[in-house]
Amino acid sequence: MTVKYSQDFAQRANLCKSKRCKECGLFLNQLPIFDEQKISNVFWVGLSAVQFQDDEEMQPLSPLTRSGALIHSIEAPYLDKISFYKTNIVKCVPLKEDKIRYPVEHEMEKCFPNFELELSELKPTTVFLLGKQVATFVLKKLSHAIPEFSQDFNYEPIKIGEVNFVPVHHPSFILVYKRKYIDSYIQNIQKLFMKQQSVSKYKHRVVINECEFVCV
Repeated sequence: MTVKYSQDFAQRANLCKSKRCKECGLFLNQLPIFDEQKISNVFWVGLSAVQFQDDEEMQPLSPLTRSGALIHSIEAPYLDKISFYKTNIVKCVPLKEDKIRYPVEHEMEKCFPNFELELSELKPTTVFLLGKQVATFVLKKLSHAIPEFSQDFNYEPIKIGEVNFVPVHHPSFILVYKRKYIDSYIQNIQKLFMKQQSVSKYKHRVVINECEFVCV
């Protein structure tokens, strides 16, 4: 069942000043990471944040990472036409003995309301779910069956309400196991979001708020 909110956006924005999630405790590893909050045509959704050094610019799916760099290359030709937003299901960094681990379902559940708020406030038309773990979790929360990943990278959108959710292989999987097919991966994703955007009028880039969300 999808988690509902007890506060509106303005009220929740007021809660986020400390940038701390006291339910799962992952903020102790690193404070939550968010992209610039703006009305966006396309979302990229990863699993969890990575660790950053103090002098690095912190953002989800950062181009400093290999996965983030691939995503940036996919969107780069369209930055003047389409507004993109990057996020993770878990905004903080899950660690075990100072090494990054996969988040557990409890942590994903606690942070999921933040993703719901991003969807409702930033109003994407297309949401790319990066990797099987993200796709399975999000579609299950939205009460939808989990499709098989296309082996030839011909991904199909799943229409839920006004949003097209698209499960795709994680960029890291492509870079490690399918590198010779990287051009096909890029072209098919570009083709899909351009097709989706042609159906709807491009939205303006509007900054909504300078705050972060927080789990409750």
